[in-house]
Amino acid sequence: MLRRRTVLAGTAGWTIVAASAVRAQSWPSQQIKIVVPYIAGGATDTAGRIVAEKMGQLLGQQVVVENRGGGNTIIGMEAVAKARPDGTTLLLGTTTLATNAALGLKQPFEPLKDFQPVSTIADIPDLIALNKDVPARTYAEFAEWVSKQPERVRYACSGVGNQPHLWAELFRTHTKLNMEVVGYKGSADAIRDVMGGHLPVIVDVVLPTGNHVKAGRMTGIVVASAERSPVCPDVPTVGELGMKDLEGAVFYGIVAPAGIPQPVLERLNALCLDIVKNPEVKKRFAELGFFTTGSTPQAYLDKLKAETARWTKVVKDNNIKIEA
Repeated sequence: MLRRRTVLAGTAGWTIVAASAVRAQSWPSQQIKIVVPYIAGGATDTAGRIVAEKMGQLLGQQVVVENRGGGNTIIGMEAVAKARPDGTTLLLGTTTLATNAALGLKQPFEPLKDFQPVSTIADIPDLIALNKDVPARTYAEFAEWVSKQPERVRYACSGVGNQPHLWAELFRTHTKLNMEVVGYKGSADAIRDVMGGHLPVIVDVVLPTGNHVKAGRMTGIVVASAERSPVCPDVPTVGELGMKDLEGAVFYGIVAPAGIPQPVLERLNALCLDIVKNPEVKKRFAELGFFTTGSTPQAYLDKLKAETARWTKVVKDNNIKIEA
């Protein structure tokens, strides 16, 4: 009897393994959709389309992008959180998976429970740049200039509560710079006012601000990446200034609804790693100011947990509040 049960148990195990293998091989049985939680036309949308195009080439079928902007990315994320976990509806996850929770925004899902991270894709680091009339060409000169101002120095940012703003507050607190934020609805207006002399400083990601630095229209003093950005290669990193712990970036990854079958998750992860290693993809992302990354699902989850904890502390310490 024991032998018969052992044989039956073994047979059942092989059946499960075989079913999983078949499921992975048959995926995708229908068109894949990547939800980008922003409107069409921006850098995030472009990043999503680069991934979709290459994924489609590797799979031999079209992968479509669906733009679902609004609600500080919550609308698009909710659509994926509530989708069938079969690997055909994916999310281009952004830093808001961490920062929305840190800001205490009401969300109809739990980012760390209702999503299955697949792989990180790319990072675009933060940058501090100055109006050309500010008498500083280095961070040290800028810090000295700020210390001599009779009032708080106002810095422009593309939005209150977004990752560049939270990083700016982390940087400000660490360096004890006497500064305060002026929030804009996007980078374009913030750049315009800094270049026009209305504000002396901008904190943003490296594009589009870095293009103005490279062209000599603004002065870059620090980029928050581990290595220098090819967009503005003359700007030193936080590590070069002795502030390695202040690395910061808007980061992107592919995310699926929780409950996706393990074989499909593994195949999706392998696809993502193939995508970010592709020379053409790396080149296209570099032109947008991104460093391609790639990770295991667990490493991506660990990153989300760490970033959520990091920005939660910044929000609390600086009493930052926004509404979705």
